Order: sequence, then C-alpha cells, then structure tokens
Amino acid sequence: SGGEQSPHLFQFREDGFLVLEHFFTAEECDSMRNQIQRIIAEMEVPPHCRTEFSTKEEEQLQVQGSSDYFLTSGDKIRFFFEKGVLDERGNFLIPKEKSISKIGHALHAYDPVFKQITHSSKVQELGRKLGLERPVVVQSMYIFKQPGIGGEVTPHQDATFLHTEPLGRILGFWIALEDATRENGCLWFIPGSHTSGITRRMVRAAPGASTRVEFVGSEPTYDNSQFIPLPINKGGLILIHGEVVHKSELNSSESSRHAFTFHVMEAKDTSWSKENWLQPTPELPFPSLYT
Repeated sequence: SGGEQSPHLFQFREDGFLVLEHFFTAEECDSMRNQIQRIIAEMEVPPHCRTEFSTKEEEQLQVQGSSDYFLTSGDKIRFFFEKGVLDERGNFLIPKEKSISKIGHALHAYDPVFKQITHSSKVQELGRKLGLERPVVVQSMYIFKQPGIGGEVTPHQDATFLHTEPLGRILGFWIALEDATRENGCLWFIPGSHTSGITRRMVRAAPGASTRVEFVGSEPTYDNSQFIPLPINKGGLILIHGEVVHKSELNSSESSRHAFTFHVMEAKDTSWSKENWLQPTPELPFPSLYT
C-alpha cells in the first residue's frame, strides 16, 4: 500500500492494465537492445527453420520439430522467425536480424543484462506495491515487431497459455525498448475485460496425439470497437493482468517496435497447471522475483 501509488493500483484493478511511462531509462533500454544484437550475432539458425518443404511427411516433421523446439524453450534462449523469411532451401531472403520475430523464453535466467532488468530494484519495489508475496518469474521474451512484416497478435488473454489455480495469479511486465505507436504496432486493450475468467486454454496434448499442444474451449469474437490503443514511449512499462484481453496490429511502418516482456506468478497458495506448455525444469525452477 505505497501511499502515492494507490490511485495507480486502483486503476490497474479497474482496467486490468496500467501504463507507467519512463519506468526504465533510455540507457537501460539501449543496453537490452545492444545485448540482443550480440545474441543474434552468435545465433545458430535452428534446424527446423532450415528444413526444405517437400513431402507432406517432411512438412509434418518440420511442424513437430518447430513445436518441440518451442515446447522445450522454457529454460533456454531460442529463436523464432517471422513467416516467409526463408526460401525453400532454408536461406534467408532478408538479413537474419530483420527476420526474427522473438527470442524466448529464459532470457531472464541466462542472460546477465535481462536478468538484471527483470530483478531490478524498481521491479521488485513495484511487485511489493502490488502486494505480491512470493512472485516467481515464469518466462521472458524479446519481441521485435519488425518493420513491414512484424505480424499481428490476435486478441488473447495470457492466462490461456499460462494457467494457474486459482486464476488471477499471472502478471505481465511489458517494456517498450522503442516508442510503441499506433503505426508500428502498439498494444490494444479492452479495459475491464479481466474480470470474467478465460474462455480458452492451450494445453499439452496427450502422448501419441498428432500435435504437441491443443486448444480447449474457443476464443470469442471480440468487438473491435471496445479496444483502446496504448501507445507508450521508450522506457515505459505496461502491467498486464493475466486475464485482460489485448492484441497488437501488423507493423506496416518502417520502424521496428522492440519490447522486452516477462511474466510473474504469485506462487503463494497457487498451483501451476501441469498441462501448461511451459514447465519448470530441474535446471531451471521458476526463480523468485525478489532477490
């Protein structure tokens, strides 16, 4: 209950999101951008991105390969690409650093720069103001939203992918590393949409199923007029309730919209679903946010 913060927190509980401009400095943003450039320079392009499409069977194997690559990325630093950036021989049609969609899902654990940001005293202090008692970090991602090709993210709730019992225990921290505008694909939210639970879950499929994950339930059709855009300046932070409905549009501009995002779970009296795609591993149990 940090005095001056209470109007903020009231707003967060009302809307399901909260915009905190200038939470991080330009220097902190640049250190993350510079670090990601180093990571890309050393990147090995994963085999599933290199596979030639030919027979149906090979295509199936590629889909499986890419889904295994995704499913086992919770405790690693891995690369995910935009569609259409490779030719049929697996060569890049555009420079590789312009082809990446995101890097995940354990930057917060294995990279010193992102680890320092995730556990920074400002973030810990905000966690305490929000009343988090035993917050743990479950995943992180660097999102590029490349100029011209940065794909849209359809309306969703984060708890669809990160399910807990009870609900209401997941919180996203979304950091703009460049100005996010309506032109380059800022986030859009439906205020107050975090109060009616979730309609869909992504779960690990039973062994032997043709896919590794499947969706249970269905995504409703949201009324587009209910979404409001949240442009935010470089260094700004958006807090995202696990059940608030949000999206982003295709980036059709000439500037990228880099962001670093991580999700925290209040572990006190909470169970993490065994059916979630993302699972803690012996190598990487979910680390405490507080150090």
